[in-house]
Amino acid sequence: MAEHSFAAAFMADDRIRVRPLTELQLVQMDDVHYMSESQKNFFRARLVALEEWLKARTRTTSAEIATCSAGADPADRASAEEEHQLAIGARVRDAEKLLDVAAAIKRIDQDSFGWCLDTGEMIGVGRLLICPTTVLCVEAQQRRESKNSHYGA
Repeated sequence: MAEHSFAAAFMADDRIRVRPLTELQLVQMDDVHYMSESQKNFFRARLVALEEWLKARTRTTSAEIATCSAGADPADRASAEEEHQLAIGARVRDAEKLLDVAAAIKRIDQDSFGWCLDTGEMIGVGRLLICPTTVLCVEAQQRRESKNSHYGA
């Protein structure tokens, strides 16, 4: 009887509910499990949460932009204009980040998430934990930055 209730607690719609990985479990996994379904699910959940947070912040920023008002005093107008410009900059950065998040979720769906676009090597779980939208491994990123600083591009 106890086994039946235990099994029922973990069954939903005839499917077994799998507990999501923790960061510690993720980091401790061997490379043979790299971008397994559980790892992809972990990063998908992280990206979806980031997407929701960015969308909420975008709504707040948009409201701030819409309600910016300038006072009669020149100093107040200058301060309001600066705040307005900062809000616009934040809105642009968030919009760009939302595109990066959507692209990362698409890469998960296409089974290319976690693999370097330049070299095809593993990006690494640690790097993806820091920045789940990254598309380059450390070495490829360093080469690209070095090339850009060398050529001034």
